[in-house]
Amino acid sequence: MHKINMINFKTAQISLQLAGQAPRPKTTQITNILPDQNPAPFLFSFPHSGHNYTQNFVATSRLDLINLRSSEDAYVDELFTQICNQGGNKLSALFPRSFVDVNRLANDLDPELFIEPLNDDANIFAPLIKAGLGVIPRVVAHQQNIYHGKISLSQSRTRLAKHYYPYHSLLETLTTSAQIQYGFSLLIDCHSMPSRFSKNQPAPDFIIGDLHGQSCNRHVSETIYKHLESCGFSVRLNQPYAGGAITRKYQTVQLGLHSVQIEINRGLYMDETRIQKTENFIQLATILSSLSQKIIDIKPEYLIPYQTAAE
Repeated sequence: MHKINMINFKTAQISLQLAGQAPRPKTTQITNILPDQNPAPFLFSFPHSGHNYTQNFVATSRLDLINLRSSEDAYVDELFTQICNQGGNKLSALFPRSFVDVNRLANDLDPELFIEPLNDDANIFAPLIKAGLGVIPRVVAHQQNIYHGKISLSQSRTRLAKHYYPYHSLLETLTTSAQIQYGFSLLIDCHSMPSRFSKNQPAPDFIIGDLHGQSCNRHVSETIYKHLESCGFSVRLNQPYAGGAITRKYQTVQLGLHSVQIEINRGLYMDETRIQKTENFIQLATILSSLSQKIIDIKPEYLIPYQTAAE
């Protein structure tokens, strides 16, 4: 694996646990030196489970902590407990999604949030940005405004430098080095979703997003789908979540770079109002540990490009 020296990881609140490593404390900060060898081609990413809310962020928000956490994918990283024992790498953002959202493009900037005008290269027209859900979110769940007013672009640049770019640097390094060492990489991006899309529309238990068959070998999606269905869950493919920015960015199937997104119904494991685990949490964690094992057991022949495998 190439060592990275351009990003200052000392400022980044990121948890990286590599295959075979013992669990690390949540407060552990990675250094800017990574191992020379990537121990696994499977990378599980948890970009929205962070809940390190700084006193300053909470103080400057118009919302209390429980409302700030309403769009958080709470505890999803804790549902997958055995990844590194099974032979996978685990990358988690410890900073909250409402502070900076790494599952967006760096130029997904909302003009309604900032005091200054944005540069011409800002991506301001996408539906999510118009809804206030840019890389620096303006709102949390239920369209609640985070701030009393507008903020400066310098705050955005600082957050991107300290948190966004380090996270993506690790994603790129871990996926690229896996492709070089093993002939393929598989990125599993893990999220949660509300238990209901609307008052009259409950969400399924799981949604698998593979960009409508474009981001990974079909065998990957089928393996996840069949395993969850065999456990008695309702599972949907790509509707309405086909994959976010991370799923789109870290995939080139022809080169052996695969990615897939998994959305988990929050009602399966937590009280959505109080953001607290329910008694079903441990049972679901056991099931998802069996799912991560199924994924890590996928044979390389499904993931290595045919031409590479034949050489």
